[in-house]
Formats: sequence, structure tokens, C-alpha cells
Amino acid sequence: MNTYYDKLRSAPIDEKLINIYQQDSEIVYTGIVQYLSDKDFILMTFNDYGIQDGEVYLKIDSVQKVETDSYDLANMKDRIAFDEKNDLANKTEFNMPFNISDSIFDKLVAHVKQNKQMVLIVTEKAKKMQYHEGIITDFDHDEVTFSIVDKFNFTHKNQTKIKNDDISAIEFGGTELNLLEQILPTIIADNHVDDEYLTRDHKDKFAAVIKHAELKNQMIIIDTNDDRKYFYVGKAIASNDNELVMMVIDMNGHFGGYVWMRYDNVYRIVTESDYLFVMRRFVNYNKATKEFTLPVLNADRAFDDNDNILMEILLPSIKFKKLLRLQLTSGKSIMGYPLGFETRTGILTFEMIDLDDENDDIVRKIGIESIREMAFDYFKSFLLENNID
Repeated sequence: MNTYYDKLRSAPIDEKLINIYQQDSEIVYTGIVQYLSDKDFILMTFNDYGIQDGEVYLKIDSVQKVETDSYDLANMKDRIAFDEKNDLANKTEFNMPFNISDSIFDKLVAHVKQNKQMVLIVTEKAKKMQYHEGIITDFDHDEVTFSIVDKFNFTHKNQTKIKNDDISAIEFGGTELNLLEQILPTIIADNHVDDEYLTRDHKDKFAAVIKHAELKNQMIIIDTNDDRKYFYVGKAIASNDNELVMMVIDMNGHFGGYVWMRYDNVYRIVTESDYLFVMRRFVNYNKATKEFTLPVLNADRAFDDNDNILMEILLPSIKFKKLLRLQLTSGKSIMGYPLGFETRTGILTFEMIDLDDENDDIVRKIGIESIREMAFDYFKSFLLENNID
């Protein structure tokens, strides 16, 4: 415990970038300590791309490890420097009047309550983490009164009590939370809609549903037919009877690159839901504030609805040496550069940059039919193309 405190105490003096590993949680926070006591602290956090994105309050007894020097932190410093050089960094900073005798927890809770800020409270019970988004409406020495905001189901908006001792983290000031604040008056039961979706039981209708969404410029959700923990939100911008290209929208309503996939890769297509309601408003807000697309990315690409959209993407990617992430029918995900394509055999020559095993070949031959999904022109690929790991 004292070792963690000593490491944290030296960090704000040097504005040192650190990694915080938590007990019973896989989430790792990267950032710079802003406020510190012998019990808790506030960290200004950076996302995976090196862009500053909000703050987090943490208790020292929930910390498993404080990392001050590592390969990961060196890479993060490179990303931060690259983002600042290319005017991609956020310049926001959290300022809270604070005296050395103040309780960080009490001061923070009073601050976010007064400003009606959206927060994410992380609680721990029986070594299981639970996450609650909403507004703190009241607090005392024992508990906070919390108004839950459920962006997936607007009918779940209700009040609950959370014991202070059960709180292990409070996230605040991040992009998604700030956007939720902006649209909070619309997240009400009157705007709730039942999910409308199509599953693989009606796979023969996928192409027609996607084409309708494409022509209507309609935002959709695609769940893939595997065990991954995320889904795609976006707009279909090209499609045929077997495949589609989606312009991806990230969780903050920003342009998130493109993904091509076969319908064999799709488990479910959602055409209406409360979450889509939220994402549409995120996008509208970001476009109004001219923050939808990072200046280094191109959100205006167009593709023809021809019989082989995959080749329409692959051939220019070979010519201009563009980084791709491939999801294969084997279940493996690989990242690298396409070097060439043999039309006669249908074999793609692919140079990998992320090897899982020392025995893996850097250059692989991949059958074109074994590619089920391909992501490209997203921010991480841009960083890697510029040698920022």
C-alpha cells in the first residue's frame, strides 16, 4: 500500500505517465495523477490512441500495480506526441478547487453533483465489477443517491442508492459521458422504442435489409457470428447479395473507419433501438461541432455496388500499401499489408505485422474465400502506417 502511495506521490511532481492495474478488473487506466491523498487519487486519463479523454477517481486499496516504466508506456508517449504534433489531442483539463485537508471523494462527488455531470460509477461486490452510468443527485458519509441513465433501454431510468465503501472507481469528463449530458433530456421513456432486428434465422433477407438501410442512409447495428465482445454501429455504404461495406461509428459518435464483411459473418442486424437513437444524436452533435472526423481520416470514401466489393478494396490497398485487419474463417484475426493477389488461384500474399507466435511466417498466403471480415482506414491503422505502435 505504502509503495503504491509513494509511486503515486512522485508522479504528479514530474507529470509522469503511469499505468494503473486494478484488483479484480481487467481495465487498465493510463494517465497522469492530478489529485492524491493517502487513500485515493484522481487520474487524467488517455485512451488507447494517446488522446486525453476524461478523468477517473480511484481508491488506492483497489490498485494492484502502479507501472511507471514499460514498453507500453513508451508506446503511449509516442502516440501522445504524435497526436499533439498533428493537432489531434484534446486540450481539456479538470480543475477542482482543492485544499490539502479536503477529502478527494467528498470534493469530487459534490463537484459532479453541483454541475449535474454524467459519471460512470464502478462498484465491486464479491469480486465482481458492476458499472452504473448516470447522475449523482445526493450524497452523505455513507452513500450516494444515483439516477441511472440506461442508453440501451430508456425505460430503466430510476434512482438507486450506492454505498460509498462499494465504490472502487468513478469515471467522469470523458467524451461519451459529456455527449450523454448533451442529449440527456431526450433519454426518456416516451422516446423508448422496442428493438427491431433480423437474425440468422432469416439470413435470406439480410441483403434486402442492408440494401434498404443503404438507400435510406439509415444507421444500423451488426452483431457478428462469433464470440467477440463488441458489435458494429454504422451505415452500409455499398452492398450486393453476398457482402457489404459499413462506415463504422465508434462509441463516441465519431467516424471509426470502414469494415467489409460477408453476410456469413453476420448474426443479427438491428435497424431500430434506443442505442441507435443515442448514436444518431451523438453523430448529429459531432457534425454540428465539426468533431465527427479526425482531420487525418477520410469519412467520404465511396464504393460501387458491384459483384466483388472485396476486390475493389483489396487492389487499391495493395497498390498504396494500406494496412488491413482481417478476420478469417478459422477465427483468427491478423493485421498487416496486402502485397499481391493471384487472380488464377485466388491467393492473397499478406505481410503480417502482429505475430502471435515466433514461428509464424511474416508473409502468408491467404485464400480469398477464407476472409470473412476486413477493417481499414481507421485511426489505429493510421497510427501503425505512421510507425506509431
